[in-house]
Amino acid sequence: MVIQTLQPSTKNSIQSKRLSALLMALSFSCVAEDEIFIAELKQDKVISVKNISNRAGYDNQPHFTPDSSQLFYTAMYGEDEDAQTDSISYDIKTGSSTNLTNSSASEYSPTVMPDNQSFSVVYVGEDGRQRLSKYPLTGGPASSLVAQLNKNFNDIGYQVWLNKDELLLFVLAQPMQLQRVNLLTGNAHILDTDIGRTLRKLPSSNLFSYTKAKADKWQLHVYDPQAGSIAEKNTLPVDNMYYAWHRNGHLLSADKAVVMKTDIWQAKATWQPWIDFSNYCSGSITRMDMASSGTMLAFVCNTE
Repeated sequence: MVIQTLQPSTKNSIQSKRLSALLMALSFSCVAEDEIFIAELKQDKVISVKNISNRAGYDNQPHFTPDSSQLFYTAMYGEDEDAQTDSISYDIKTGSSTNLTNSSASEYSPTVMPDNQSFSVVYVGEDGRQRLSKYPLTGGPASSLVAQLNKNFNDIGYQVWLNKDELLLFVLAQPMQLQRVNLLTGNAHILDTDIGRTLRKLPSSNLFSYTKAKADKWQLHVYDPQAGSIAEKNTLPVDNMYYAWHRNGHLLSADKAVVMKTDIWQAKATWQPWIDFSNYCSGSITRMDMASSGTMLAFVCNTE
């Protein structure tokens, strides 16, 4: 297998927001530098790479919209007590960025909901609680989804939608929990514990995935919501808990600045190097997301 090694191309006032210390510990360090890049792909070969955040500070949690026209992500502004985060939309065609939330609270993990009318976020309010809320894609204020949950429900870190009424949540507990929640009934079931921060839907399937800490490594697990079954799969490279899915069904993760791939359905699946981004990323690649079109890969370079 030939690994692709790329060369760089030559081409409002902020209100003080109270952040949750626990989510800060989960999501970023005060000295972290995170840049978001988008690699343009053609037949799995890299055509170009662009730094779309290109500023000091925390830019993270990239998430392509279902039509691949925009990339949502989380951006932090300010420092220490004045630090706050907003959900940003990057328009692929125009290259322009829009602050989608611009609120007096902090938002994390912007995720387009199944109705394609709204996007859900982890909303950190004045009380420091991390709750599930949503914003209209066309603009407007947030509306809380807490009413559908038990008022004593623990704080939330991350989410992925199973369908319009159900989702999987990364719940902040000791240890961290994976819960399946029904917003119509308010029922929540603990599926697993000691989980990682990445919750995903497998492409072209009704399966979902997460990672679980096991023997100082992160092991991929695949959840079938219809059968209620969980299957153990590959261990991720080195100590990386982050991963993404290629449109063709291959699992992607990174070893430093090299994106690796494997086929989890093979009996003896092994990790193979795919693309070396070290000429763009001097640190380590963490979170990634591939557009449903298969023509773009977004990745976060952390140089903490």
